[in-house]
Amino acid sequence: MKSKLIHILCLCVLLLGFTLKPEQARKPITLKLLTQTTKVVAQDRVQLRFETEAEDLKLLVSNALGSTVLEPETTSTQQSFLIKAPYANASGKLDWKLIHNKNILMQGSLNIKPDTSKIAAIESYLGPQRILAGGADFAQLTLLATDVYDNLLPDATSLTLATRFKEQQQTEALRVKNRIAWKNLFSPQKTGTMFTAVHLNERSSKLQTIYIDAHLATDFNITYERPNPFADADQITTFKTGTIKDQYGNLISDATLVNFVIKTQDSQLLQTSGATLNGVAQAQILHPNRAQNWEVQAFITGIAESNALTIAYAPALDAFPLEWDETKAVVKVGPLTGKLQQLLAEGTPVVLQLKSTKGTYTLEKKTQEGKVEFQLNTSFYKPGIYDLKVTVLGVSKTIEKINLY
Repeated sequence: MKSKLIHILCLCVLLLGFTLKPEQARKPITLKLLTQTTKVVAQDRVQLRFETEAEDLKLLVSNALGSTVLEPETTSTQQSFLIKAPYANASGKLDWKLIHNKNILMQGSLNIKPDTSKIAAIESYLGPQRILAGGADFAQLTLLATDVYDNLLPDATSLTLATRFKEQQQTEALRVKNRIAWKNLFSPQKTGTMFTAVHLNERSSKLQTIYIDAHLATDFNITYERPNPFADADQITTFKTGTIKDQYGNLISDATLVNFVIKTQDSQLLQTSGATLNGVAQAQILHPNRAQNWEVQAFITGIAESNALTIAYAPALDAFPLEWDETKAVVKVGPLTGKLQQLLAEGTPVVLQLKSTKGTYTLEKKTQEGKVEFQLNTSFYKPGIYDLKVTVLGVSKTIEKINLY
């Protein structure tokens, strides 16, 4: 019994001893960041070094590309983390966290800058490629310069812009802002071709070309030429503009359409057109088929117009032979000759009109060797007394009271 009590007392003493003994404190982790810089230039690798005896450390790095976990290279008192591409050469903010047993021991960030000493490319974009002369229109040049890691160069980087127009060449500095550089290239007053390029250190952009076209046409004059003044429906009148220019004295662009509008004596509107070449446009139209006056004016639609011309066309013939053969019921016209006693052109239209109390008939034929014959068959035309009228190129001749039977 006594021995049992002794055992119980010993057990209590042991339990009290374990309960009252203070818990052994964990050994604190000593940690020091040896890499003091926070700004680095983009490169293939960046190293972060820590002075510590702790083990099982990991480094979580993240940037715009994503995140990754790195294992250290360990010595007795130091642990190094090697950050490689693409995290080490992508410009911008790189965040890091040093982790031990899921706890963050230390965190920070690196500001990775583009490597301006290693320019890989200068991309240039231009638009529009064609602009109007005069100084108000412009093409915009936009530039993207990158280092060997494809990082856009930082703000305030200075690029050199060179432009050439005819014999004039100039250079100026362009500074990067918001990672791009740009310039509005305004047109000169004269037409021509402008060239532009940009360079930085040993790198250059491609050559860009801007075409300076003439501005809007100003009003202009027109003239006409024709082989004769007669309304013969055979010859051609040619209309021609003077040299059309813009307000700065530039020839308007080739292929500009000029419309020549003709108002006839009976208020009909005719039109012919031509495209400019070296500032001049020409157009042609057939002479009218009867004597009359034309009013002619030319237009570049919505932009410019010409002076107005009046052109008079005289009768192509004074009179012509006309015969009625009653026995054969044939109307004979011709030979038809012009002012020089030449036969009228083949295919000249001749119009016959038959009129009686029973009705009116109109027939048309075209000349062959200057003549036309109309056969009036009584199986078609009602027998009776008719007046006939023949018209050629606006000149008419009549025979009254012919008898069809």
